[in-house]
Amino acid sequence: MSASQFLGRRAALLLSLSTAAAVAACAGSGSTALSPADQTDVARVEAYLNGLSKFSVGFSQVWPDGGVGEGILTYSPGDLKLDYTYPHGLSMKAANGHLVLRDDRNGSVTRMGLSHNPLGLLLATPIRLSGPITVTSVLRGPEFLQVSLARTAMPSDGLLTLQFRDHGGSLVLQGLRLVDDRRRTTTFRIQG
Repeated sequence: MSASQFLGRRAALLLSLSTAAAVAACAGSGSTALSPADQTDVARVEAYLNGLSKFSVGFSQVWPDGGVGEGILTYSPGDLKLDYTYPHGLSMKAANGHLVLRDDRNGSVTRMGLSHNPLGLLLATPIRLSGPITVTSVLRGPEFLQVSLARTAMPSDGLLTLQFRDHGGSLVLQGLRLVDDRRRTTTFRIQG
């Protein structure tokens, strides 16, 4: 991979993480009145997220341009870190209201706030899926649950979709999807 491709993908990641999902959020905004079944599932997701302790898992990622990345995702309440094994030399840490991207190949460090970033929705402690966060949609199927979230005050700041395996009433996070205001999607698949 050339340096320009690598930097282009890094820029796409930053853009995807920092821009809004106005179109997607607006599409879901009519569904904010949750059914009793939706409310039960949202409560389950909230309990699951608040019950997480520190863990590390493998992940794969698809950037908006179709490029791929993979590495190790480490999460603890209020803190998320992605250490990429491909492309090499890239790490991202989101905590304390900021996102820091480090590129070891060229020594660059990029910092940005998370207050307008959908990734920040996962980093509150405790996580509350009400009030400042609006659940825009809940989808369920056999052994599958998906919940989409936006900031209540600024839905155009981004849309975050959490995808779970739902087996026997037990949830396991399988993926995340971030959609920006230009309908560009970054997808993370959690391995394991």
